[in-house]
Amino acid sequence: MLIDLLVTVSIIALLSTLAIPYLKKYQPNLKLNAAARDLTTDLRYAQQLTIAEQKVHQVIFDLVNNKYQIQKIDTATTTIKTVILESEISIKQITDLTDNKVVFNFYGGVSQAGGIILTNTNNVDATINIKPSGYIQLQ
Repeated sequence: MLIDLLVTVSIIALLSTLAIPYLKKYQPNLKLNAAARDLTTDLRYAQQLTIAEQKVHQVIFDLVNNKYQIQKIDTATTTIKTVILESEISIKQITDLTDNKVVFNFYGGVSQAGGIILTNTNNVDATINIKPSGYIQLQ
C-alpha cells in the first residue's frame, strides 16, 4: 500500500516537472490571446457607445507607451478607458489608420479601415482587422 502511494506521488512529481516549463513557455501566447480579445471587445464597446449616444468615439493607440484609450469626442474630449498592455504584449504594427486611431461614426462604421497587430515575447502575432462598415474581426 505504501509502495503504491510512493509510486503515484513519484509519477505526479515527474509529470509536474515536465509540464511546468512547457506551461511557462505557453503563458505569453495565452496573454496575447486575452489581450487581443480584450482589444476587440473595447473596439466594439466604443462602436456601441457611438451608436447609442450619437457622439463620436475613437480608440487611440500609443505605440511608444504600449497602451490605448477609448475617447468620446464632444465639445471636449473625454477619456472613457485607458488600457496599458502587459509587458509580454506589444503593439507591433498599425496599418492604414491615420494618427493610429479608429474613429467610429453614428452608424457604427469607421472613418478608415485598417488593422492592428499585437505580438508577444514568443514572436506570435494576433491581428485585428477593422472593415469600413465597422465590422471588427480577430484573426
